[in-house]
Amino acid sequence: MLDVVIVGGGFSGTIAAIVLARAGYQIGLVDRHAVYPADFRAEHLDEVQTDALRRLQLLDDIVAGVPCIKHVAFARRGRLDGIWPAINYGMRYDAMVNAARTLVPPSVEILVGRVADLEAGPVYQRVMLADGRILTGRLLVVATGLGYALCGKLGITRRVLHERHSLTFGFDLEPQAGGRFSFPFLVYQGERFSERIDYLAAFPLGASTRANLFTYRDHRDPWTQALQREPAKALSEAMPGLAKVLGPFHVSGPVQPRAMDLYSAEGFRRAGVVLIGDAFQTACPAAGQGIIRALTDVERLCRVHVPHWLTTPGMAAEKINAFYDDPLKQACDTQAMHTAHYRRALTTETSLGWGLHRRRLQVQGLVRGLAQRVPIWLQGEPA
Repeated sequence: MLDVVIVGGGFSGTIAAIVLARAGYQIGLVDRHAVYPADFRAEHLDEVQTDALRRLQLLDDIVAGVPCIKHVAFARRGRLDGIWPAINYGMRYDAMVNAARTLVPPSVEILVGRVADLEAGPVYQRVMLADGRILTGRLLVVATGLGYALCGKLGITRRVLHERHSLTFGFDLEPQAGGRFSFPFLVYQGERFSERIDYLAAFPLGASTRANLFTYRDHRDPWTQALQREPAKALSEAMPGLAKVLGPFHVSGPVQPRAMDLYSAEGFRRAGVVLIGDAFQTACPAAGQGIIRALTDVERLCRVHVPHWLTTPGMAAEKINAFYDDPLKQACDTQAMHTAHYRRALTTETSLGWGLHRRRLQVQGLVRGLAQRVPIWLQGEPA
């Protein structure tokens, strides 16, 4: 019998397998793909995320060969707010996962295939694959990301807090012939509240400049469809000051959309099984807290709770609850959810109160932004 069986070989599941295996536990890891496929999700690591990976002793290996960006320019309404020190690595999500998979110790039992069923209880857990293979362990960790079916088999449901909460676009930018972009990493705030655009981030990704556009629009909006047909024109109309700061540009390749529902798990306090990352709760992509939530889950689960749980027999719900009640995990979850609601309201609400709040941020922005190294309009209020 294994100590821990992890279902889901995305970022959180793979990192959990590495941390636990390095600590000497017998681990099984199940995923449908031997090589994680292309997936438009997180496309860069920021300083908070890299600090977490450094604590887990994984950062240098995961970002090996990826240039480190050490400054970020912030701008709005066609003018530069400033350039601040900030560590970032441009890296596609699937590249992060596959880099992490190369670090999985040989002792980990890896099964590639589709999970057909799961069983969880106070003594042992079983994972049954469609081809008949079975893994049995003392603890089951579900790290299936946005996939819901396996959680449903365990009686765990999801509470949708905001359907289609945000819509993010990814695309490549190129400077016009003979030109070059003014800044390697630019964060540009949306110009008009009617556009429902939070901000655009443009950063190096391999040999290209990648743009992530964070919006609170519906995928059926005429503007959304126009962005996918004529992206440069739609961007220039919605953010006329962008080219003044970044430099003249055109969009190369397809525009990739990603809609995100905001949800949290319900009925998760049960024996034998624990949920981590997006399997437990989603975050708003504009807030950039999805990866740090996942890494916080892994760090607290694998370095604090699992070592304690495995010292005594059984895996009762009382043990599992200690993870969900962990104050650092709860604080991270709460901050991520609060910031998700706050950023959407800051971008879209038209009431007098929110108008005054935005005005206050603009007045305070210069002083507090300089003091905190990040413009105040890009920060989330404390929960």
